[in-house]
Amino acid sequence: MSIPWWREAVFYQIYPRSYKDSNGDGIGDLEGIRGKLEYLSWLGVDAVWISPFFPSPMKDFGYDVADYRAVDPRFGTMDDFMALIKEAKARGLKIVLDLVANHSSDQHPWFVEARDSKRSPRHDWYIWTPRHRGIPNNWKALFELKSAWHPNDRTDEYYLGTFTRHQPEFDWRNADLRAEFYDIMLFWYGLGVDGFRLDVATAYAKDPLLRSNPPSLVAIPDFFQRHVHDRNHPDFHGIFREMRSVADTEASAGSEASLPGQRVLIGEPHGQSLELSASCYGQSDDELHLAFNFDFLDQKWDARAFRRAAEAWYKALPVQGWPSLVLSNHDKPRHIWRYRSADGDLTVERAKVAAAMLLCLRGSPFLYYGEEIGMNCHRLARKDLRDPLGINTWPLGFLGRDPSRRPMQWDAGADAGFGSTEPWLPFDPEWRACNVAAQRGEGDSLLEWYRSLIALRRAKAALRRGSLRFIEGPKGLLAWKRALAAEAFADGEGYASAEFQEPSSTAIEVFLNFRSTPLKIELDSPLEVLMSNKRNPGVSVRSGSFILQASEALIGESPKP
Repeated sequence: MSIPWWREAVFYQIYPRSYKDSNGDGIGDLEGIRGKLEYLSWLGVDAVWISPFFPSPMKDFGYDVADYRAVDPRFGTMDDFMALIKEAKARGLKIVLDLVANHSSDQHPWFVEARDSKRSPRHDWYIWTPRHRGIPNNWKALFELKSAWHPNDRTDEYYLGTFTRHQPEFDWRNADLRAEFYDIMLFWYGLGVDGFRLDVATAYAKDPLLRSNPPSLVAIPDFFQRHVHDRNHPDFHGIFREMRSVADTEASAGSEASLPGQRVLIGEPHGQSLELSASCYGQSDDELHLAFNFDFLDQKWDARAFRRAAEAWYKALPVQGWPSLVLSNHDKPRHIWRYRSADGDLTVERAKVAAAMLLCLRGSPFLYYGEEIGMNCHRLARKDLRDPLGINTWPLGFLGRDPSRRPMQWDAGADAGFGSTEPWLPFDPEWRACNVAAQRGEGDSLLEWYRSLIALRRAKAALRRGSLRFIEGPKGLLAWKRALAAEAFADGEGYASAEFQEPSSTAIEVFLNFRSTPLKIELDSPLEVLMSNKRNPGVSVRSGSFILQASEALIGESPKP
């Protein structure tokens, strides 16, 4: 049985406005991404997920789409996209696009037509309620801190927009709307796209009775509501099954699309529930291939907390479900900021430990651009904010999303190697010391650590698809063993995917010290060091006791148990 590429891939998310500006307008673009494919190949990633680059008025910076079959001129042309696809394929890189299908821009021709008349065939593509009945429930617009129901004078109705008034929401119960989106997916598949990340995918289906949400104790971002009616209605499962059927459709003759069964669908649950994320896979391998679990993004720097989060994720997944792993993205403060020590001295060391965790646990890891060099997440001045969420929550202490979207730091020049003019967001204050040029080729840099981890993962099948069993140890230790074959662990414990296993005589052991003091570790068998941020590879650690240094990440190979 062949292994789908996405089960073994390292994904790399690019926020296109912030990656590389090729034409000097201060905004990153597709040609800029194409010019950095050599870097991505050198780094060793397998797939590139590109956040939206479709035409948009940019009220939510691309997550308000005005045309699903084109490229926004800010980012280039369709020819630029095809050139990007061609070179990516030549380098063996997969391309995944961000599909924003819960809502459109209010400037999309579909909505312009829909708001003009109830007789429009596209009126029922969106969600409406009569104004004379009043606002029907307590649903809130997440980025505007007010009701999610927005008036439309032309039809004397309210339309739904749970993010901003500029993002009216689709009614996915409408068959014509669904058919249109499936055609959009086939359009991009036909151009060679390898899959989609589905933005707020579990929000597609709303409560048809428009009932109010029950109360919650969470203020931001939940507005003291449990969002059980404005998102996550179980009818999204039927939509996912239809999308999966489209993804598995035979490629048209002459198409450059991936083979059926190899196109990946990655869901973003619109909520923090582990069970919700796990449910996106379905029970019969007929829904999404991967779904994000954001529990890692909310953990404190604590070994036990991360172990609990990982074990809960593995246990929640259905039998056929394959885990996703993520520490940072475009919506959250970067993890190097979240995991910083009180004095800041251990920031890079903790980042190395976190990288080893992300790339050596069981599952498909997702990197966010710049995390490989340790890009930080310092606050911006109020005048520099662009994100509607950050603007509307200022100065409550909520970071907003702009700090995690600053331009990529390529070198120490005045423009950080990003472009030739002032960027759309200011560079992080640390860019002159923290950049690709300063770290590439430096053996102890964070960038080279990431590259080495990715190379090790590619070289060791046990790290890509092996079984996993956690290792007990002192407080502050997070450790596990990876091995091929379902019967790899004599006691039968651990997490395995038996259908993709093969015999092996060795196991990979990972030891992570989350503390700033050494830990005494007991080994059952000798260990050959493959990677460590504190000691040279190739040395052997004998069975019995050894000392794991402060903030050390050690990966070694031992005889299979």
